[in-house]
Amino acid sequence: MKHTLTLVILTPEQIARAKEANGRRKRITHALVCGPYGQMFGTERQCLKYFTVWDPDHRIEVAPGQFQAPFADLFDKAVKTTAYAISDYRTTPDLVTRLMEASGKGPPAAQSARGLLGRILARR
Repeated sequence: MKHTLTLVILTPEQIARAKEANGRRKRITHALVCGPYGQMFGTERQCLKYFTVWDPDHRIEVAPGQFQAPFADLFDKAVKTTAYAISDYRTTPDLVTRLMEASGKGPPAAQSARGLLGRILARR
């Protein structure tokens, strides 16, 4: 199931709630809501940087002459809005990792210390 990537221009009330949840000193004017994967709060420039690249219509050249959208399998459309009901005002700290894992492009799992130690001892 695909979701909508939403860039939200926050109201003054939403800005106050986001600053309360993320830190009063943060510069927050916008939110980037990524469906069930989470959200991020920041300035227009910060949010637009990700919104533009994650837009399913945006293509990145992965090989000479070969283009693809990074998260086209997660998002069916990207919209900008001034009216959006946000339920959780905390930024998802590992949002990019969640999106990569959900799309099957996640980094390889880190080795545990126990597993690494077992492989080293097995070599002896």
